[in-house]
Amino acid sequence: MALTPTTKIEAVNIMLSAIGESPVSSLNDPSLVDVSLAESILNETSIDIQSQGLHSNTEINFPMTPNVNGEILVPTNCARIDTVGESKDVDVAQRGNRLYDKIKRSYTTFSGTYYVDMVLLLDFNELPQHARRYITVKAARRFQGRFMGSEGLAAFTEIDEREALVAFERAEKLNEDNNVLTDNYDAFKIISRGAPRRAVRF
Repeated sequence: MALTPTTKIEAVNIMLSAIGESPVSSLNDPSLVDVSLAESILNETSIDIQSQGLHSNTEINFPMTPNVNGEILVPTNCARIDTVGESKDVDVAQRGNRLYDKIKRSYTTFSGTYYVDMVLLLDFNELPQHARRYITVKAARRFQGRFMGSEGLAAFTEIDEREALVAFERAEKLNEDNNVLTDNYDAFKIISRGAPRRAVRF
């Protein structure tokens, strides 16, 4: 049997096992209160972690254009957004599903192309495995704590969460492809051709 990333139902079953419950084969049975609660906590935890901005759910320098009414509509799954680069001087805030120009105090004064960085909330099954694992383990600890409050079980899942967090952070750093020279502003100025040099004073 081929190994695949953790699915949502597998994540819920891991959470159920944290309180000694048997696994289920479906998340769609409304009579299974424990399952509904576990799924709700899994979704809550996923939103919390994804809202921080992951490599997999962050759009960098993304172009956006207004509609015919001069509005820039924000994706419904957008958790955070801000103008960047040549659009940075435009101070915006997300209000509902639109961008609000804080200087002009209007939703409808946008024209041309604006560039933004934004964090999008993805479905659990669209996340990379290291994120799924960390979300699952953290959600399991929350679920166990709220449902049973057993100190013994909490100690066990807290260890799992720390291990998952270490793996999660390591994978995020590897995926970011950071460069110690070009991603550091001072180092980049030194190695870049034509970079302005600081005047030497005596």
